[in-house]
Amino acid sequence: MTWESQGPAAPQDPRWSGAQPTGWQAPPPGYQPPPGGPYPPPPPGYQPPGYPPQQPIWQPPPAYPLAPDAYPVNVSYDRAARINRLWGIPALGYVVRAILLIPHFILLWLIGILAALMTLVTWIPVLLLGRFPGWGYRWIGGLMGWATRVQAYLGLMTPTYPPFSLSGEGHPVSVRFDEGVRINRLWGIPVLGVLIRAILLIPHFIVIWLLAILVAFLWLFTWLPVLVLGRQADVVYTVIGGWTRWYFRVIAYLMLMVDRYPPFSLGEDDPRL
Repeated sequence: MTWESQGPAAPQDPRWSGAQPTGWQAPPPGYQPPPGGPYPPPPPGYQPPGYPPQQPIWQPPPAYPLAPDAYPVNVSYDRAARINRLWGIPALGYVVRAILLIPHFILLWLIGILAALMTLVTWIPVLLLGRFPGWGYRWIGGLMGWATRVQAYLGLMTPTYPPFSLSGEGHPVSVRFDEGVRINRLWGIPVLGVLIRAILLIPHFIVIWLLAILVAFLWLFTWLPVLVLGRQADVVYTVIGGWTRWYFRVIAYLMLMVDRYPPFSLGEDDPRL
């Protein structure tokens, strides 16, 4: 028997009907149904007249929405960061920062050995599962991010001392890897997959090598805008930061961390800046 075929309409139940309903509630202790009761339960999906639909709970949008075609590897900097002008004292600023970074250099060298050993087996999950392993992103990708933050601090591109961390959470210089991207399993064929990718990347290697000459020349003058303006120049972030971003995208593609061929670009897809 359906709801509509139950005979004459029963009196309205004040528990779930009325001008300002609040939804069904359990009757109070001692409640006695009026004549004509007990009342049948409301049909599935029933809402009393005038009952407003429940609004979805508001959630803030993502802090940095990515473009639909954003590359799965990105390096970003805080270009508006203020840097103490004393760090711009020629030679002295570099030397002091290099001394402060000695513990990082030691740890990066040790973790680099471990990461190099990991690369010998990262092809196995690609071949079997069609994706790069999560621990590979955490250690190999984390090492790349750590090195980027150390490089940025040494080159006066950030005022914040890098943390002793593979994640670098909260630091203004960040490296993003989109984990879990699907990778064609054929790239996981031992040696052959990496060899073919290395051949495909030869044009990138040539351009990156040529750009390295410009980066090395520009690096000699990164102290000048800090000393004069108290911040780093945009051209430094564009050229040196862009070169680092390009280089890491190429390395990530070579090491089977992404499936998409890297673009010939210094720019980034992440609209933080």
